Formats: sequence, C-alpha cells, structure tokens
Amino acid sequence: MEALDDPQEAADELSPQERRRLGRLGGVLMIIGSLAVVPAAAFLDDPPDAIEHLVALAGVLAGAGLMVVPWERLPERALYLVTVLATGYVMVGVGLYSDDFAFYQVLIGVYTAYVVRSGRVFLLLMGFFTLATLAPLTYANETFDEQAHHILVTLPVLMISAAVVRYLRDTLSQRELEYRRFAAEAVTLAERIRGGPDMAKEEGSEDVDKRLAELASKTRS
Repeated sequence: MEALDDPQEAADELSPQERRRLGRLGGVLMIIGSLAVVPAAAFLDDPPDAIEHLVALAGVLAGAGLMVVPWERLPERALYLVTVLATGYVMVGVGLYSDDFAFYQVLIGVYTAYVVRSGRVFLLLMGFFTLATLAPLTYANETFDEQAHHILVTLPVLMISAAVVRYLRDTLSQRELEYRRFAAEAVTLAERIRGGPDMAKEEGSEDVDKRLAELASKTRS
C-alpha cells in the first residue's frame, strides 16, 4: 500500500481548480464594484465629470483580465496581488469620487480572509488595508472630521468582518483536516485487517478493537 499524503499539507494547499475559482471570483467582484460606482457617484453633491468614469471602465477591464488569468498555473501567492490591486483601485476611487467608496475595502478584507492561508501574510495584508483606509486623510478633499467619521465606521467593520470570516474558514479547515486524518486512519486500519494472520501478529486483536472503537467515537462526535 502506498503511503498516504500528509493530511495537514493537503488541507493547507489550494488545488489548481480552487486557485482558478478564487482568482475568477476576484475578477467578478472587481467588475461588480466598478459598475456599482457609476450610479452611486451620480447622486453625489458634486458628481464626477464624465471622463472620470473611465476609472470605472478601467476597473471593469481589470476584472475581466483577472478572469482570464491562468491561476491554476500560478503559485497560490499570486492571488494576493488581487487584493493589492483592488485596494489601489479603491484608493483611486476615494480620491476621485468620495470617501464613501472606502467601504469597498470591507469586501476586499473579506475576500482576503478566505483566500489567504498564511496567518502571517493575512496580518500583513490587514495592516496594509488599515494604512490604505487611513491614507485619504492626506489627499482626499473632505475635511478631517468627515474623513475621521468615515474611517471610524469603515475600519472596525473591515476588521470585524475579516476576523469573522477568518475564524469560520479556519474552523472549516480544521474540520476538513480531522476528516482527512480520520479517513487515513480508517484506510490504514482496513488494510491491516485485510492483511490476514501475518498482519494480526504484528498488531493484536485487542489493538484493532481499540482502534475501531476510537474511530467509531470520532464519527459520533
């Protein structure tokens, strides 16, 4: 019997199909966000000029580009670029339209919390998102009080939403890991049982019964 793959490693890695799905999801979210900007900006007290809507068009094109990238051929860390690109796009939107558009950063944070597997990279990106959310204080047209108001609303929602999604994703991954280990133990035990008398000599019947009882208790928990 061939050695089973390490379940921890298998659970932590994104498959090529999963990388493609998540990369395309990032493109879809960017397209939807870019299209939503246009009608929302029309209701501002000082609507943007028509030429400024080219930013929305650029976002749509960027999203379409993300959907055709061969993510399955790229390393998992390439998905991190989606969050960086989207954050830069939000910063441009805040500068051209309104600081209200900084709320799109919440969506980016949620996407990041699900996509990024490394806890260290996730914390680094959340720090980057925090700086990006604070950045309009230096270049946006609104007063400091208006900026502070929007930041104090957006930043906590960003952090809480990303933390909740991260917790749920980690819980799901842990459950998947437990099921993988359970399956590996079940297959190994079945192979030992099928091994016949020679295998029984290596592992007594009492040990087999004990392993079976442990596996049964795991299925009930």
